[in-house]
Amino acid sequence: MLIIPFHSSNSTECATLLLVIDQPSKAFALLARPAARWVIIGLHLILLLALVLHFEVLVDKEALKYVGCAQAVLEGEYADLTGNYLKYGSYVLFLVPFVAIGAPWLAFFAQMALGVLAALAMGKMVRRSSGSKRMGNLAMAVLLLCWPVQFWVLALYTESFFTSVVILFMERVTREGKAGPLVYLLGLIAVFARPVGVLFVGPALLWSWTKDLSPVVRRYVRVGGSFAILLLAITVPHIERAQLAPIVEGQVIAGLPEGSAAMVQFTGTTIASAQLYFIRNHSVGQTLVLAVRRVFSLYSVHRSWYSILHNVLSSVWYLLYPFALFGLWGGRKEGTLRLVALVLLVNTILIGLTHDEWSGRFLVPLMPWIIYLAANAFPRKQSEVGPA
Repeated sequence: MLIIPFHSSNSTECATLLLVIDQPSKAFALLARPAARWVIIGLHLILLLALVLHFEVLVDKEALKYVGCAQAVLEGEYADLTGNYLKYGSYVLFLVPFVAIGAPWLAFFAQMALGVLAALAMGKMVRRSSGSKRMGNLAMAVLLLCWPVQFWVLALYTESFFTSVVILFMERVTREGKAGPLVYLLGLIAVFARPVGVLFVGPALLWSWTKDLSPVVRRYVRVGGSFAILLLAITVPHIERAQLAPIVEGQVIAGLPEGSAAMVQFTGTTIASAQLYFIRNHSVGQTLVLAVRRVFSLYSVHRSWYSILHNVLSSVWYLLYPFALFGLWGGRKEGTLRLVALVLLVNTILIGLTHDEWSGRFLVPLMPWIIYLAANAFPRKQSEVGPA
């Protein structure tokens, strides 16, 4: 309990002040109890119930594409799975059992269970880096109650599945010792769940493979290798023109044009060629301003088309950002925190080079790592700090 000098002739006032100060300390202490996780999961289920009652399970719109592809797989047709949907193949195969029994909406429960497992894994990562069981459980609680992330558990889209698999992968790959078969399996699933999976899996595997190198060499290999993966991602050919249009036309959020339509004369098929085309038709300065605006949009939980109440309630998540910066600075010599920062950096740069999405979906797989950094903003046990 924190005791602050307080001089008052009224003993009731003094007792009240000490009680108020003591309550957060007691509440924080409860996080170390064995039952804390079950309480957190219970609150999570209440949140999901409220979301389901308000929004229902989303099985239409984009979900129809994945469900349709899963149905085609069941009918022995693999053209879509190995073609247009290969980059989402893991999620399509995840849906196959539910489509097979004629109830794709049941995938919601599987996504819910996967999300809880991922939150438990996040708690383990935080305990390893902070040395605090309470901070691990707090990170788990924040993740499971973060409605901008948990909303997507309701949708048969790739976001929830991908985010959970990435967390499970990252928890495994950052353990002591060499990466085992499960690490590579989870990494493969993540890469084929969403194309950006390579920007999580690639840097993490480089981090794992270079543990035994000298500090200077491994730092250059990790950072240089991660940016090489990003370069490879933006030079992959045969990207659909519809996906390149927001870059060529200088859109911050895809589908919300701000400039002139410039796709008529553009003939490229890579993200890099679209970016260079925009620079040639505008300027480096305009391109940098546009990139900054995209990044601000990425990390914003506000949208002008959301209700005032929604935007006000969502503002609470901005509190994570300064704590994440403190956590990164305080643990800047800790290996796992450096890895997380590098993953966030390459993903952020990619959005700066491309575009944001209207519903904030691109923030979903990044938010758990902001929570991770924020949970490390408090003093850690030096004995449990990993290698730089």
